[in-house]
Amino acid sequence: MKILRAAVAAIALSVGLIVTAAPSEATVIQQPATVDGALVTVNPKAEYTEDPLRSPSYEWTKKCPLHRMCTTQLGAGGQYIGFQFYRCTTYTLTNWGVNDENPNRFVYNHQNVTVNFLDQRHAVIASVAPGYLQTVNFKPVWYISLCN
Repeated sequence: MKILRAAVAAIALSVGLIVTAAPSEATVIQQPATVDGALVTVNPKAEYTEDPLRSPSYEWTKKCPLHRMCTTQLGAGGQYIGFQFYRCTTYTLTNWGVNDENPNRFVYNHQNVTVNFLDQRHAVIASVAPGYLQTVNFKPVWYISLCN
């Protein structure tokens, strides 16, 4: 019986549960596990990434250099990461919009082309025209296209 209790305790602790054992029985209490956020990536890599930002997310995005599209994401460690893009290509996003309760992020398109935000089937779900600063919900976004 002691081996069984120890096994139950080991399994429960490995999945984030708290185990209390009485002499005759083990009780498992559900407790939320502490988990770091998801790793935010882009492929091909963004032309410039600042991690963590040295200024507030909105201010950093507003200072986007000419011929770039800039936005931010909340990283796995809870810090904001700034991304700048300029190549005519389609970027694949991983875990964008999942680390923040509010997946809406400011995007500044300081280029001369419209930037399209695409779902998993490559359908356009949002666009930002040249010279505009607006918010985009990144939760359903799988790709960013800087070509049109």
